[in-house]
Amino acid sequence: MAGTKKLSDRFLVALFRRGKAEYLPPSYLEAEGGKVLAPGESAKLLTFLTEMVGNGILAEKDGEYKLLKDPFV
Repeated sequence: MAGTKKLSDRFLVALFRRGKAEYLPPSYLEAEGGKVLAPGESAKLLTFLTEMVGNGILAEKDGEYKLLKDPFV
């Protein structure tokens, strides 16, 4: 069922929780998400990241992102 998921806040939080570093670059998130996201969903990644930074869920530093809080726990 690869390539069928929609990009969502919950999906991005799950990617951050699986990440191997404190700060993750968008390229990592896009590569990992691209394994299961429906075609075209990766194009929305930067918009989602910007919104989540604005909501205080993520922090951005030097073009990389860090999960500050998990709103789904």
